[in-house]
Amino acid sequence: MAIPEIDQIKRSEEEAAALIEAARHRRMLAIEEAKREGEGLVLMRLSDAEKRLREERERAESQVAREHARLMDEVHHEAGQIRAYAERQKNTAVSTLIRLITGE
Repeated sequence: MAIPEIDQIKRSEEEAAALIEAARHRRMLAIEEAKREGEGLVLMRLSDAEKRLREERERAESQVAREHARLMDEVHHEAGQIRAYAERQKNTAVSTLIRLITGE
């Protein structure tokens, strides 16, 4: 002979256990979803960081190229000045030598 109160208590315990298990399952799902969202955020931040790094590298490369071009222009200008100076010195030396030879 079953006592209705005991049966009711057992059913209540079973329902409580089922609710607890469902809550645990929802908690695990929530944790997994949070992990996925966290991974998504990490991937998004990593992508942003890679983009910034690429942009900074491109800016640095552009700056180096501009500086290289400026230095090359400066070198060409200085080389032209040196050639002109050497030509003047050569002309002066030739003129001096001609004056020494001719006695003028």
